[in-house]
Amino acid sequence: MGCCYSAIRRPSGEEPPKPQFWKPLQKRSCTDIIPLCVFVLFFIGMLIIAAFSIASGAASRLINGYDSYGNTCDRTNKKLTENPNSGLDLTGKKFVFFMDVLDPYSSLEICVKKCPDRELRTLQDLYDFYEETGSQLCDYSLDPKDYVSQGVSSKIGNCPILPLDPSTEVIYRCAPSNVLEFLVDMVKFLNNLDPLTRILSEIYMCRYAIIGLCFLAVLVSFIIVLLIRYLASIVVYIINIIVVITSLAGTGLLWWSYASATLNLDKPFNITLISEQENVETFLWYSIAATVFTVILLLLIFVMRKRVALTVDLFYEAGRCMVHMPFLLLQPLWTFIVLVLFWMCWIVVFGFLATAGEPYMVNEHEGWVRFNETMVVRYMWWYHLIGVIWISEFVLACQQMTIAGAVAKFYFTRDKKKLGNPILSSIGRLIANHIGSCALGSFIIVLVKIPRCILMYIERQIKDSKNIVAKILVKCCICCLCILEKCLRYLNYNAYSLVAINGTHFCKSACDAVATLLSNALRVIAINSVGTFVLFLGKLVVVAIVAGIGGVLVLKYHPNVHYVAVPVGVVAVFSYLTAHCFLSIYEMAVDTLLLCFCEDSRVNDGSPGKEYFMPKSLMVYVKNSSKQLNTLEGKKEKKKKGTAEEERLKNETSVV
Repeated sequence: MGCCYSAIRRPSGEEPPKPQFWKPLQKRSCTDIIPLCVFVLFFIGMLIIAAFSIASGAASRLINGYDSYGNTCDRTNKKLTENPNSGLDLTGKKFVFFMDVLDPYSSLEICVKKCPDRELRTLQDLYDFYEETGSQLCDYSLDPKDYVSQGVSSKIGNCPILPLDPSTEVIYRCAPSNVLEFLVDMVKFLNNLDPLTRILSEIYMCRYAIIGLCFLAVLVSFIIVLLIRYLASIVVYIINIIVVITSLAGTGLLWWSYASATLNLDKPFNITLISEQENVETFLWYSIAATVFTVILLLLIFVMRKRVALTVDLFYEAGRCMVHMPFLLLQPLWTFIVLVLFWMCWIVVFGFLATAGEPYMVNEHEGWVRFNETMVVRYMWWYHLIGVIWISEFVLACQQMTIAGAVAKFYFTRDKKKLGNPILSSIGRLIANHIGSCALGSFIIVLVKIPRCILMYIERQIKDSKNIVAKILVKCCICCLCILEKCLRYLNYNAYSLVAINGTHFCKSACDAVATLLSNALRVIAINSVGTFVLFLGKLVVVAIVAGIGGVLVLKYHPNVHYVAVPVGVVAVFSYLTAHCFLSIYEMAVDTLLLCFCEDSRVNDGSPGKEYFMPKSLMVYVKNSSKQLNTLEGKKEKKKKGTAEEERLKNETSVV
């Protein structure tokens, strides 16, 4: 199956097939098989890299560290070189010790049982420390009894540079205690700052209230999603009234300013300055521009009044959709869990892959070994990096396809009592038929995202460069790619919606989506402007309610809190993020309903066999819907007359 369709040619004289009625969400074939195969092969490659990294990597070398001879600490090691110190059994020696901690890269590293916890000034002190703890701080080849007689204090061995300051274990490495003390002093210094100390302490005092308010934010967001369909009409009309009044008042104020300035110039015995004449001309041009703008704005509001009303009705239908499918609001939670599990696996594999290098000699005389990644491993890094981007985008695409399919199922089901479980049916269609479309759509995002990431890396590298032209060009390219990515994401979601509705391939669905959006440009503009603003107000309502309740609770139950804004601010941020997650699903539902409405009005005309799927509230926005409305009204009138006739006959029978 190809990505895009082509017309099927038939021999001359053969009659074309009879047209079939449009049946959305009916049985369909698999879409985008080739992208699916490519994605499966790519995922198999990810699994092969994971198996290779686990088999050849040594995550313990990254965690526990290794000595200069290639031995991993606290492990039984294999011999890597002919040096007698290679391949030692270092079980119990957990910590990496540097002969010169000030120059750890070029100094000898060994594994020890215990880091020195006190100052050691002489070789005798090293031997005494060994007698007390059993920890050898000199090279493996030097017997502890010979520390005093044969020990040489040097960064390349065989004993550490003296005097040796006390050290502490940090991630299985012996780090100087004075460095840690400096960091501790810095923390104490920061903690001694009164504002910071009070802020942290007050957050800790209000921790239970903050946790409870975070759960309240989830509840309020859910309620707002259910109620926003009723509030949308009020908000939209208030916005229109405010815009009209503001534009008219602003234009009138400019004309009044122009008239006042003109009268001042026309007064007798008044010395006119050039600046005053320029001000009058400026007010005139501003007044003319404001008048033109106001006229155009009023015309747009008049022309788009039905589109804005359509936005309100689509919000109402989206609210009904959420009532029938409340679990649709939990889709971001499942997506987040899947992404977190995948990222955890990816990080583990990356850790193994980072230690999959081959040993090489850096000092043949001393037998020192380092590990360097091969060219194959470097290619695997890039493959692994592309994999995390593509699979993450693929998971997000599956979420979008699931939401679009469920909302489309709600729209195209005439009897809502027979709706069933649209979310599960959408997931079933996704897995059975359209997983390849998600793979193709997510790959398109990857093709834009990777160059943008590369350019962002280049931007950081040249931030200190004096070439201003190069910096500007890189920033412009990043900005263009960012805009392109956002446009593609919006187009992808509309393409997923049409894939879910019609069962067509991704490319055809994307082309149909572009044609639909362009042919309904005013409707799209109205929904993307008014609808986005309404949803933003919904987020602010959630923040205001939860933060207001939080402020009252903090003031009432925590009177000792000085910085009330701190816990309230934490709650406000979490409330906004929670509301964004819920209302983003609502926004996707509105966009999908718009596409369903456009497809319904494009294919059907209300005639027998082509009845509209849309509810009665949306039929007023379709040109050819009058017949359908009359038919519905006629059926209702006949039903009422039939019921009245039956009642009359029953009454006559009872009298007889």
